Amino acid sequence: MSKEFLYTLLDSMSVSGHEIPLQKKVIAEMTPHCDKIITDYTGNVVCVLNPDAPFKVMLAAHIDEIGLIVTHIQPDGLLRVSKSGGIFPGVYPGHQVAVHGYAQTVYGAVVRSKDMDKADLKVDELYIDIGAKDAADARKYVQEGDPVHMNTYHQEMINGFLSARGIDDRGCAYIILEALKRAKAMGCSVGVYAATTVGEETTGRGSYWVGSAIRPDVAIVTDVTFASDYPGVDAKQSGEVKLGCGGVLCNSSIGSRKVNDLMKAVAKEHNIPYQIESYMGRTYTDADNLHVTGTGVVTALLSLPLRYMHCPCEVCHMDDIENCIELLAQFLCRIDEHIDLDP
Repeated sequence: MSKEFLYTLLDSMSVSGHEIPLQKKVIAEMTPHCDKIITDYTGNVVCVLNPDAPFKVMLAAHIDEIGLIVTHIQPDGLLRVSKSGGIFPGVYPGHQVAVHGYAQTVYGAVVRSKDMDKADLKVDELYIDIGAKDAADARKYVQEGDPVHMNTYHQEMINGFLSARGIDDRGCAYIILEALKRAKAMGCSVGVYAATTVGEETTGRGSYWVGSAIRPDVAIVTDVTFASDYPGVDAKQSGEVKLGCGGVLCNSSIGSRKVNDLMKAVAKEHNIPYQIESYMGRTYTDADNLHVTGTGVVTALLSLPLRYMHCPCEVCHMDDIENCIELLAQFLCRIDEHIDLDP
């Protein structure tokens, strides 16, 4: 694994709706490792291996992160914001943020006052102080529509744990791109379409566009899932999931049992640890839209266990990243057009 590429993904800005700068970094990294790169007008990037192969497998992971968007600049120079994705407003007051202005990145603090102690704090009650003298001064640096994220970056923890913002889902974007590289080195012969999609946290548009364009035979969506090994998460809801114990295959109403069975067989053959969870409704991942593109796509979901989802300090385990990469790479080298996908 290339930690440098992983940390580039995690430390970059990709607030939903503003993914293009990071997608350019994906293209630069992956150009030497794939046969073709496809882009589209909504901002998706698809790295392709064996584009002439008749059987197509898509790996999909969204590249966008949650954050804020500047909506108004007050006369006193303070910024007002709205949400871009499912943020928790209560984690913002008193913390530093980065505002990616049209001219440069500026840094600010989210105003912390007594009124922000309430449990039901709303995003439209947040103020960002960038040090501006007034609105005219603030407009030298930022404007409405500029993205904002917590000013937090990756940190290696003890025992193989990793903390960063936006592991959801840039950690999984890293997984699918590294899986393509590894599958290529292993002699994979099927068509592989590793799609880093946009907009999952807000509209889900990216997965619909890419699924409609590529029309894969099988799609594996890779996203994060809630670990149950920390306070406040009940394993009885969907299953016991622990960090460091492998990726998570999902039993769901849209997931293919045949694909899951093949992934389990590959995992057992190569001694790759994995875990199981169950969600019978929507998965709230790109799988929901990708599954119903075109005439329908056979879909499965492989998840990276995560603590503190949608917080500025998400935590995962490096072993789980490695095991997800290896499982996908081995799967790509095993699956072919002869797989029986009937229910």
